Amino acid sequence: MKIKSTTAFRAYTTMRANQAKATKRFMVKSVNKDGSISRMEPTKAAWTCDAFEEADAADARRAELEQLNPGSRFVVVPL
Repeated sequence: MKIKSTTAFRAYTTMRANQAKATKRFMVKSVNKDGSISRMEPTKAAWTCDAFEEADAADARRAELEQLNPGSRFVVVPL
């Protein structure tokens, strides 16, 4: 049986994304105005930019995001 290259590529990228998610232990999330942590499901971009294996790297990203967005607050959440 022959599969299209685009189908194979989609399956491969989904598999790689799931493997990457499995290794991540910390995520940087935004804090709402009432002080609660955002419950929004992470996007594909969030998994690549805001998910980390180590807490120190996640804390550095949190500080960077707070510097870029002066009115916003962010927190490191264990997954």
